[in-house]
Amino acid sequence: MINKKLLISSSAKETIKASSILASELNVGLEISRLPFYKNINISQEEVIESLKEDLKDFHNRITVHAMFSDLNISTQDKELRKIVEKRYIQSYNCAKALGADTILFHTGNKGTLHYGSQILFKRNFISFWEDFIKQFEQDNIIAVIENVFETTPEYCIELTEGVNSNNLKLALDVGHVNLYAQETKVTDWIKTYGDKLYHLHIHNNFQKNDDHSNLNNGTLNFKEIIKCIKKYSNHPSFVFEMFTEEDIRKSLKIFEEIYQTA
Repeated sequence: MINKKLLISSSAKETIKASSILASELNVGLEISRLPFYKNINISQEEVIESLKEDLKDFHNRITVHAMFSDLNISTQDKELRKIVEKRYIQSYNCAKALGADTILFHTGNKGTLHYGSQILFKRNFISFWEDFIKQFEQDNIIAVIENVFETTPEYCIELTEGVNSNNLKLALDVGHVNLYAQETKVTDWIKTYGDKLYHLHIHNNFQKNDDHSNLNNGTLNFKEIIKCIKKYSNHPSFVFEMFTEEDIRKSLKIFEEIYQTA
């Protein structure tokens, strides 16, 4: 049963097709990241979708999608920039829907400014956009999840999702980002605070100096403690092994399964 909740990132291999073959072999799902728009920003959406479908035609496990995120901030005060962000979000959504993905992950776009007024405007603009955008997810029965990056407390993302107030907008937790950017807190504190709102996780490790995305044993995070906490406080979220080598993924899946059985 646990395999239905396990996925690997398509960044594990050089191509999405190669990553899908690996995921099939491991009997896990696949989170599509680094959508082809990055490689050729001028390629038509239709061509991108057809290319993705071709790469995944023999893949029959679960698919989720990591929406485009590089330099994107949906809460920007610049209206022209916001149009570009909206376009990238819609393109991500259309690709995900065409692939039959059940979950799409988005970054908040928050860069961690400590200016109080800017934070108020950020939250206001974020909620305003998502109140409308989430209607597509509700109509198509797709879940959107919001992932922490530079956020330093779990309450921040909770406030954003609760402000939108939709059953189709949930929380994703990137434990490596907490370890790097929120060092005054513990991952287990985030898990307890998120509770049943936690729907999706990115798991990887680091030494609190660089976003290494290394295997579960290669860093300062204690995954036995983390998994035990997840089993106690959360309602069976999905786990995406967001590592970028096959070796790290194979090693981490083995470590995870051993811990999960005993935690």
